[in-house]
Amino acid sequence: MAIDFKVRLIPSASMLLPIVTRLELDTSTYQQLVQESSDMDIWLQDEASGLEFACQLNSQSMSATPEGTNTEHALYVLIKEWPADSSVTELSLIFMQKAKQVSVPEDRKYNPWRNTYGVFLDHQEENARVIVSIEGSLTTRYMYSPFVPKPYYYPLIGPKGHTLIQDAPDDHLHHHGLWWGHDDVNGHKAYHEFRREGRQTHRKFLALFGGPVFGQITSLVDWLDEDGGLLLQETRSVRIYNMPRETRYLDLHTSLHAVNGDVVFGSTKEGGFPFIRVNEQINGFHTGLLTAASGNTKEKGIFGTVTEWVDYSGKLVNVDWDNGIPHKTHIDAGIAMFVHPDNETYASQWFVRDAGAFTSANFHFSGGKTLQGGDSLNIRQRIYVHEGDVNSGHVKERFQEYIEPIAIEIIST
Repeated sequence: MAIDFKVRLIPSASMLLPIVTRLELDTSTYQQLVQESSDMDIWLQDEASGLEFACQLNSQSMSATPEGTNTEHALYVLIKEWPADSSVTELSLIFMQKAKQVSVPEDRKYNPWRNTYGVFLDHQEENARVIVSIEGSLTTRYMYSPFVPKPYYYPLIGPKGHTLIQDAPDDHLHHHGLWWGHDDVNGHKAYHEFRREGRQTHRKFLALFGGPVFGQITSLVDWLDEDGGLLLQETRSVRIYNMPRETRYLDLHTSLHAVNGDVVFGSTKEGGFPFIRVNEQINGFHTGLLTAASGNTKEKGIFGTVTEWVDYSGKLVNVDWDNGIPHKTHIDAGIAMFVHPDNETYASQWFVRDAGAFTSANFHFSGGKTLQGGDSLNIRQRIYVHEGDVNSGHVKERFQEYIEPIAIEIIST
């Protein structure tokens, strides 16, 4: 490649692998890389060790308006390995090209995505869903049928192929894995899914793409009252990174837009942007434990408090096979939600239940929220799925990585 610059990568002292980092680019540099890459994939190679790192150029931000996604110019780098020499404190990376790998699902197979590459999005319009796979294995599905009360994500596959979230448990049928909702929007209900209630309707995709480092789904969602009147619009972005089941994260960006006059969110506990309902096996009534960044634990210690993250970890039943004989075991696994430091207090004050639901964004604790006509509000989070408990799963360290990414910069040759 005719690129006249290199990239320097400087890890933090506590860097964990794998990791994804972002290099912000000016417009001319971004366009040069786009032109040079053409129909090839871009990689970075360490000059000393020869290690190679998958990259992905991106121009579609997670932030969006109802008209479309905002623009970013960035290069995302997936770091799965580090030189064996422990004295290495930085890497000098040069650009290289590889043939672009084309992913095509195979119909009528047990796993149609087994030969797909990176983060692959299979949009099945006739089924009103998007299947997300990572390196050939199912990760999650975005379900958006107009015949269900609200779009949602389920499952969310983690260690040993088990889902960390639950859809429609018998005690709360309106809990759908990873979902958004509020029970008092201008006096209208858009949460419980009873008769004569409002609903959320997927209108269209603003971004829908995969890649070697991440895939992104940005959807425009109409919030409607019980008669079909428009209450507000939401742009909902979920970015899924090419990380393994044992340590996997997703970034979320929720924007609520008052496009049809003022929007008043009442002070109800029945709401979250978004909510997570964990797998029943790891809720607080079974093997699970809620732990907050503050050190508080369980519903009693965390409910209503302001804290940077909350983790839900417990034991999942697992079956290992030995010469065709199944053996029941248990594995430790968990799911955490991280609050972005730019969030206001209403998006970092926690609703948690030992029964398995939790969210960082609930308007109850702020006495409700009024969004003036024409205004928008933004909520950002990261979901971290991990093996082990809150300590062995390195939740604290992964949060630090979220708010202080490792240093990456362009250097001249």
